[in-house]
Amino acid sequence: MKYSIRTRLTLSITFVFLFIFFFILVAGAIALYLGLNEEIDRDLRIEEKRMSELFALEFQDLLTEKGENRKSLRDKLVEELNEIYRYKRQFVIFPLESNTGRRIYAGGELKNVQLLLPKGFLALKDGYYNQRFDSNLYRLLIIRKEWGTLLLGARNQAFFEVADEFKEIFLIGIPLVIMLVILGGRFLARQAMRPVVSAAEAAEKITLTDLGQRLSDYDKKDEFGILVTTLNKMIIRLERGINRIQQFTQDAAHELRTPLTILRGELELLYQQDDLSEQIQASLQKTLDRTISLNKIVEDLMLLAQSDSGHYKLDKSTFRLDQVIQETVEDVKILAENRPIGVNLIYCDQVNFFGDEQLIRRLLLNLSDNALKYTEKGHIEFSLKVQNNAVEIKIKDTGIGIPEENFPHIFDRFYRVEKGRTSSDKGSGLGLSICKWIVEAHDGAIDIASEEGKGTTVIIIFPLILRNN
Repeated sequence: MKYSIRTRLTLSITFVFLFIFFFILVAGAIALYLGLNEEIDRDLRIEEKRMSELFALEFQDLLTEKGENRKSLRDKLVEELNEIYRYKRQFVIFPLESNTGRRIYAGGELKNVQLLLPKGFLALKDGYYNQRFDSNLYRLLIIRKEWGTLLLGARNQAFFEVADEFKEIFLIGIPLVIMLVILGGRFLARQAMRPVVSAAEAAEKITLTDLGQRLSDYDKKDEFGILVTTLNKMIIRLERGINRIQQFTQDAAHELRTPLTILRGELELLYQQDDLSEQIQASLQKTLDRTISLNKIVEDLMLLAQSDSGHYKLDKSTFRLDQVIQETVEDVKILAENRPIGVNLIYCDQVNFFGDEQLIRRLLLNLSDNALKYTEKGHIEFSLKVQNNAVEIKIKDTGIGIPEENFPHIFDRFYRVEKGRTSSDKGSGLGLSICKWIVEAHDGAIDIASEEGKGTTVIIIFPLILRNN
């Protein structure tokens, strides 16, 4: 699936922002965890100093006393430890090494905590450790002393308590953040792509007959500014090149038109002489036909060049379009008189049309000529209807049709459909190009439907707005 640049840019912005957001979130959680550990470690150091001093001042004799004296000191130590740590979520363990053996004394939040320690835990080297007792996590400090080992522990639940507090907030906040990031990313992508969209809309309006337009100026000196400037310079070069081609075509057609007209006149005069042999008359007839065809091509080139340059001025007026259709049908009937072709006007509404009458006649003549040229037998039907706020002209024949592969090119200049056509049928390839221009010059649309071997239907639609009320 292909996504637009705007969508891809939105997804990229969203991904980068969320990556940074979650990176900061994780980094913040780690920093909070380390900070809380550091605070607990500092408290454990304070308690370690306190317990060391307490043992040295009051309970040092536990290393040497025996019997009732040691029992009395032990009870006093345990009682004092419980008194100090019972409500502080802490505990302390004194594993003492003496001549009489190893004894462990403990007190604080957890009862008999020495029994909860993993096997061999007291043999670990000095330092800080994390250990879970029941459902709580504790931070432990092990310190070796000359009289044994001192182990202190403090509940380390602050981080997890904070995490629990924020858990519900995150469940609501993270989807909200993602939604806001997507909306913000789409807004930023739209802002970033606005110059491109603006340039594309302006470029869409530039046509072959209107190369004078330019892309909107973009005053910022960034990549879009360079792009707009480059495209405008390219359009200028194209305009100059096309103008030179159009001017050359007009000049060439103009220069050829006069000598061709003279040549046609001289050939017609020569053909009318009575003392010519049949062979010479046949040769003159072929030459005259080719001269007439060449003169028509020149006229078509002149018309297209003027239309491209915008120099052709439409001579619009109100006329009866139905009468023009009827006259065209009568002309086609005369041309098809000696051929097995029926020409019919099957429907004709009365229409007052506002347009260039000569161009409309030329449009109908070109289409009728194609229908006659490529229909050997059958019929050619014309119709003129007013429907759906539009004028519809339809010309349908039962000729040889147009192969499907030729459809994308039938309106191209100098393009000819070769299949099924004899050399005598070949035109200049400009007729349908001129028809398309005439229709579009009157804000209309032309469509051709054809099936090879069955015929062709040409449909022309003109909006009723062209009528002069």
